[in-house]
Amino acid sequence: MDCSPSSPQDLQVRLFVACPHSGSTLLMSVFAESSCCAVTSRVILNGNAGSSADNFTPDYSILEDLTTHYVFFQAMNSGKRFIICEEELKGECKIFLAPSAYAMTQPVFLIRDPVRVFDSWKNVGWTDSQSLINCFTNMFRMLHQAPSDIISSLLYEQLIWQPHTEIERICRWWGVPFSANMLQASSSVRNDVPYHNLLSNVEKDNIEQHVGRQYIDCWHESVLRLRAMLAEKTWFGFDLDDTLHEFRHSLGVATKKVLQEISTRYGTPLTALQEEYSSVLKEKTANAFSDGKTTFLAGLLEVYESTLKASLELKCGALALLSTIKKMGKKIVVITEGPQDAQERTVKDLGIDGYIDFLATTNHFRVTKLDGLFAQVLVYLGISPSDIAYVGDNEQRDMQPAMAEGILCIHLSEAEDISLDAFPPRINTLRKLQYILSSERNHLE
Repeated sequence: MDCSPSSPQDLQVRLFVACPHSGSTLLMSVFAESSCCAVTSRVILNGNAGSSADNFTPDYSILEDLTTHYVFFQAMNSGKRFIICEEELKGECKIFLAPSAYAMTQPVFLIRDPVRVFDSWKNVGWTDSQSLINCFTNMFRMLHQAPSDIISSLLYEQLIWQPHTEIERICRWWGVPFSANMLQASSSVRNDVPYHNLLSNVEKDNIEQHVGRQYIDCWHESVLRLRAMLAEKTWFGFDLDDTLHEFRHSLGVATKKVLQEISTRYGTPLTALQEEYSSVLKEKTANAFSDGKTTFLAGLLEVYESTLKASLELKCGALALLSTIKKMGKKIVVITEGPQDAQERTVKDLGIDGYIDFLATTNHFRVTKLDGLFAQVLVYLGISPSDIAYVGDNEQRDMQPAMAEGILCIHLSEAEDISLDAFPPRINTLRKLQYILSSERNHLE
């Protein structure tokens, strides 16, 4: 395809705006595959990079006279028709575009889940969450201030889920000829950005409270559809361990404390005990550390339970979500595995027992999740599958058996990208589900 401009005036600038580590490198590599496009980065924000930090201002000259920039001549000499400019905001950096500049560049804002972005930031040593919040606040402000007919947004999560659809949509928006060859750069995208699990729940919730609702609003029709489906439910069900609270973390803290007590008592190295304990878990061996000294074992049990209780921590947004559901007039059931009395103590120690209308455990019903627990809970509550939505973290023990009963499920998968269009819909914090349920908006100042 011949894309060569017939005159300098035919060469057009298109603009991507994103936070660092939002997938903009992938997107630029996609458009670099187009025979019609030249790509360049941070022409506006780095244009005055030589000035002092106190006097730094973006350089808008490329929007005023394209012929003053070297990228213009490179594009002309290469027979390109479009210059795709990527501008990555960070911290306090802001781009203010005049209405004519919006119309000229038709900006596309690439938006990725702020929680996942900060996870990538921390992996490279950027630990200032306020800088990330400022970045997203600036982007959302620019989005809301611009006329909707000359600006667009692109969700990274939808891009990796359906790259053909999203790239073709952006091409139509910009007037760039679409070619399937452009998608070669996105063939391995889903493995490009692993989850590093570097955020605390406090950091997650701080980010979600400041910019999480605006991010969820970017899902538009997907949110409205899911919100309407959930509004019809009279019951909301939850798994307990690793869904409403950080069970694995608490278990690890309590187990380590017990092993330290054993190490101190018998002089066995802690690392050796940890390795043996790991082996025991794999082999499911009972009473591996029992030596008949019941007083010592009772003491270990007390240490375990007290440490476990002290380390209990709710998942990000759990309390706010449960509160929102109750304010909607819905009922809440926890469907979980384990002893009834132990799980009753857990929800009480977590401070959420007042929100729960019924606690259903495998111990109480004498059946596992895989063997019919969900069906028995429905019968006990006197409801049909269409009356309840269920949230769980385990695909095999939560999603599959609940969906087999016809229950609408929401998968809490912290290590994966959010996808409201997946089946079942997938979230990575409970705060996101609260925003999906609630139509309340946080307006930008």
